[in-house]
Amino acid sequence: MNSSRSITLGIPKGSLEAPTLAIFERVGLHFTGAARSLWLASNDPEIRPVLLKPQEIPIYVRSGRLDAGLSGLDWIVEQDVDQHVSLLAELQYSRQTSQPIRWVLAVPEKSTVTDIESLRAECEARRAAGNPFTISTELTRVSSLWLDKHGIDAQTEFSWGATEAKAAYFSDAIIEGTETGASIRANGLRVIAEVFRSTTQFFANREAYRYDSWKREKIDGIAHLIRGAQRANDYVQLSVVAPRRIDLEAILGDGRRVVTISEGTAKRQFHAVVTIEKRDINKALPAVIAAGACDAWVTPLNVVYSDAGPGEQWSAVDASEYPTLAVANTPAEPADGAWSPGDVDDLAVTVTATRSRANGGRPGRSRRG
Repeated sequence: MNSSRSITLGIPKGSLEAPTLAIFERVGLHFTGAARSLWLASNDPEIRPVLLKPQEIPIYVRSGRLDAGLSGLDWIVEQDVDQHVSLLAELQYSRQTSQPIRWVLAVPEKSTVTDIESLRAECEARRAAGNPFTISTELTRVSSLWLDKHGIDAQTEFSWGATEAKAAYFSDAIIEGTETGASIRANGLRVIAEVFRSTTQFFANREAYRYDSWKREKIDGIAHLIRGAQRANDYVQLSVVAPRRIDLEAILGDGRRVVTISEGTAKRQFHAVVTIEKRDINKALPAVIAAGACDAWVTPLNVVYSDAGPGEQWSAVDASEYPTLAVANTPAEPADGAWSPGDVDDLAVTVTATRSRANGGRPGRSRRG
């Protein structure tokens, strides 16, 4: 361990702070600090975590003042830094839930605007009358790109917060992020269209990641931990003890990984540890009991790492070492390929980047207007 070097890591303040710190706590990284200090203490001397607003983190990662950080894809694109960062891991949580943030265009219930076509017509009429249609939003750049793509001649105005409450008096419509839509409905608004979909991202300064091998190795290690903690949410280990060998491959089928199989010599006792999807517990446990198991138990997992290719099928193996586990819910990630984060067919901006692995894959980028 080379403790003389370190990376600076941006941790998002606010609603993302608790779930972010919980992910790191789960993988053995403890970040703590005083309420009045931005800098947090770390049990890893090679990581210097700092609390910042998620809107700021992409700017500081781009400039190199942060080596890596966590923030929403919305703020990465809004700050126009996607070509200067490497996206390394997607985190399945947002402000309150595990759902993506949906930036939606909403109007007051009494508005005559019902869809994109009527919005376009209303904006043209208002512009001709010298009274432009205004939209309040924190996401002005992304919103303007989306409006341009759809030929909508509206005027975006930056909102400093409480955006939902501004429609009808301070603006004609809003573009705001929501997970459940509850706040939109509570303010008497009606959703017209989805503008952008965002998830929390772990990303690094591209130059540091590309040219500093020590930082790349350290940052890749953090990315493996983050992805592994999330994969572990979907898997458990099933331990099976039986007086004779059980054909687990036939019983459990595809989608399981036999970690170890051992057989005693005296009583010919059979023992196996199997990694399965958590959703299959209700079928797997009764199946091994029916096949002759005398003992069986389920153990949760904290971190699951994999370097297996997406096309590999899990099969039964006799091994003393812990084998790798196939990646769950992750698209193919060739070294020089592209990854499109989320469904972007209706978005003004398409960001693609290599989901880099330890082999040093190089990110790429494309934008569609």
